[in-house]
Amino acid sequence: MKKIFFALVITLMGVSAFGQNTDNLLKHYLAVKNALIDSDAKAAGAAITTFHEAVKSEADFSRKQDLLKATEKLSKAGSNLEKQRASFNDVSTLMWKLVEGADAVSSPVYYQYCPMKKAYWLSTHKEIKNPYYGASMLTCGKVTATKS
Repeated sequence: MKKIFFALVITLMGVSAFGQNTDNLLKHYLAVKNALIDSDAKAAGAAITTFHEAVKSEADFSRKQDLLKATEKLSKAGSNLEKQRASFNDVSTLMWKLVEGADAVSSPVYYQYCPMKKAYWLSTHKEIKNPYYGASMLTCGKVTATKS
């Protein structure tokens, strides 16, 4: 009986930790997205570095290696805003898979799409703020899915 109880506790802790890790990664992802919305390449570069380190420091999770490769590619863009934006879609689609597969997230997450770039991003707000164009086409896009 003790073994069953112990296994149940470990399982529940793992599920809880997974949800927290998803929220932590999402927080870092959103910092990158917000810097891209503001067209601030320097802030985006710093946020990208922090996000990449957060992915590296997380315990193993599904798609970790894919997300590491995508954030590494994103970090190689340096402080070039167009290169940062060009690499952002790969990270966004992988992050959506993590969020979508999570048992719970702390707030609703909207999967948004820009038809002009044919690219996706995540947001915790339903309102469209496009990270691929910044101020020039800030409201270009639509919500394609929601995770609550």
